[in-house]
Amino acid sequence: MSGREFCAPDNSNYPKWSSWDVFKWQALSERFGGGRAYLTAYKDGWVVHNKNRIVEIAKQEKVPPVLLASVAWAEVGGKPDGTKKPVFFERSLQTWFNQRGGAPGIYDKPPGGTSVGAVSIQMRNAARELGLSIEEMSFSDQVAMLNCLNTDVFNLTVVAKHLRGLVLHDYPGADTANLTDEQFIAAGARYNRGTTRPLADITSSIKLPPGARGREYSEYGRRMIEHREHVSRLLNRY
Repeated sequence: MSGREFCAPDNSNYPKWSSWDVFKWQALSERFGGGRAYLTAYKDGWVVHNKNRIVEIAKQEKVPPVLLASVAWAEVGGKPDGTKKPVFFERSLQTWFNQRGGAPGIYDKPPGGTSVGAVSIQMRNAARELGLSIEEMSFSDQVAMLNCLNTDVFNLTVVAKHLRGLVLHDYPGADTANLTDEQFIAAGARYNRGTTRPLADITSSIKLPPGARGREYSEYGRRMIEHREHVSRLLNRY
């Protein structure tokens, strides 16, 4: 498969979260206490810029727009976008080196585990949503997919596909476009922590008091619920 087949060129991305943004965010946090407002403004701007895309893609992939938008709002503004591609290259080089008898290095994690895109998603998960196996893809196709994941439309489309699969993983036959609060939280928890842990651990976690062991299993999804109304207003902003 040619890398050119993954996505069409799209230059209408929201400005990337950069190392300079991280510096300003940290400086504002340390000196003026305004770091949270700076980060929130970026997150809000990203969702508003992409709100029509989010709604369209969510409907296409049969997930609630606010679910897709909530994951996007949670993920953007994390690690600088410019640092993710170099990590993938370093891990790929280290893997190639190890396969030829090289010594372990600091980038020993598989390159497929690298999270990329403004809405971070692991390369292996993105490939799976495209019906591919990251291990069987050529290096050039992996790079082509990574580049596509750095475009907002392709990134959101793959994330929406992944979210639908996560819902069905726990609730086969569910109406993925209309979720209960529990399903909403579980989908967020799975996006953050994967599918290894039993669903019962997540649903039990929701009911645990703050600070209890296991409470963290549902933390990401619960945070999404907390911000859901705010994110919904962003989607409806004119």
